[in-house]
Amino acid sequence: MVQVTSPKRHRTELTPQAPEPPVPTTFDDLGIPKAVVENLVIKHIAAYPKSDILQLTKLLCINSHMIEDIIAGLRAKSLVEVFQAASSSFSVQTSGHVRYGLSESGMQEADTAFIKDAYLGPVPVSLNAYSEMVTAQDVRAQMVNRDDVEYALSDVLGAHRMVGVLGPAINSGRALLLYGSAGSGKTFVATKILNSLNTSIYVPYSVFAAGNIIKVFSPQHHKRVRSDELHSITFKEHFDRRWALCERPSIQVGGELTMDMLEVNHSEHNKVWMAPLQMMANNGIFIIDDLGRQPMPVDTLLNRWIVPMEYFYDYLNLPNGQQISIPFILTLAFSTNLDPEKISDPAFLRRLGYKIQFGPLLENEYRELWGIISKSKDLSIADGCFDTLFDLHRQHNVGFYPCLPKDIVGISRDIIIFEEVEPVISPEIVSRAWEVYFTADGKGGGAR
Repeated sequence: MVQVTSPKRHRTELTPQAPEPPVPTTFDDLGIPKAVVENLVIKHIAAYPKSDILQLTKLLCINSHMIEDIIAGLRAKSLVEVFQAASSSFSVQTSGHVRYGLSESGMQEADTAFIKDAYLGPVPVSLNAYSEMVTAQDVRAQMVNRDDVEYALSDVLGAHRMVGVLGPAINSGRALLLYGSAGSGKTFVATKILNSLNTSIYVPYSVFAAGNIIKVFSPQHHKRVRSDELHSITFKEHFDRRWALCERPSIQVGGELTMDMLEVNHSEHNKVWMAPLQMMANNGIFIIDDLGRQPMPVDTLLNRWIVPMEYFYDYLNLPNGQQISIPFILTLAFSTNLDPEKISDPAFLRRLGYKIQFGPLLENEYRELWGIISKSKDLSIADGCFDTLFDLHRQHNVGFYPCLPKDIVGISRDIIIFEEVEPVISPEIVSRAWEVYFTADGKGGGAR
């Protein structure tokens, strides 16, 4: 039903949905204990020896006067030493020429701080501030219309058949079940849903909750609207730099998903507590692909989502044994090529707001897609090629799935390059490509 064509119109510039978070000017405004900031300053000076106030301000993303206050306290405890630039004739109080390092006792404090928590980065925001921001950025607060969804799917063949159901699904904020044959474009369409929204969101670099710093921002999952944001002190939109202005996240996970990935956890080599995937996906979309192929039983995975889907809050277990609740305000999409009735509990299916079936393309759409992909590979299609191709489809009872042109054209190109023949997909070449793509029964291709 779907695949890439050319976009029909340009997207407007993303604008923040929620008001910008104000710049904190006092420690009370930060919303977290001052001791947390102090530990972060110690760790940063340990990691970046002889840093000055400007460097620390960039790293911690808070006002310089708060950094100076912390430094003064650390100097009083003999944890920090002052280094004066040799070329400077100014007094030690000239902050632009003063650099700081840790004393021996300061290094011991840093070692203790790193053992407890290896996080290095901007000062975290409070859990309350995070919850309020996620709620303010709820996709349901700004409904989409038909034109928005048509734009989101403007580079998708067969999209007109899906707009009427996907639009209400986006506005509902409820979970989706996308099902159908492998290669019918379920995941591809799911990743396009957010294109219907012209809003950006604020994502915190980290959140402080019940004594723990949880890293939320991930370059893998979050795309900043402005790439120089973290390292800039002055910019047009002057908001709290502990937040990153980002596009709405689209996070996809498949058969590799484990239950640990849905809890606050850390890697084997780096004791930085990472937010679970659903927390990183807040205000965006979280796609669980290949449902039924995860290592845990399907019922175990599905039961994990019953409370969040019902109440829009999730409960997380923290490393110190405490539990916190966080907003669960995102579009949760399950994708499967298995029979939903056979892999999921009927009670769970009833909780899913929208169950959308995907099928193959129409013949004219399939032809168009072949032409688009062949042209993108600098190949032409010979007369009679489609007759052979459609005969193979009928012979092996294979639908016109949108993954096939890309894969078979790719194999055809490999054959053409190897044989050193004209860049034309002939009936003979498409037959050879089909044969190596599918298994002996003609149905075992790598459709997705």
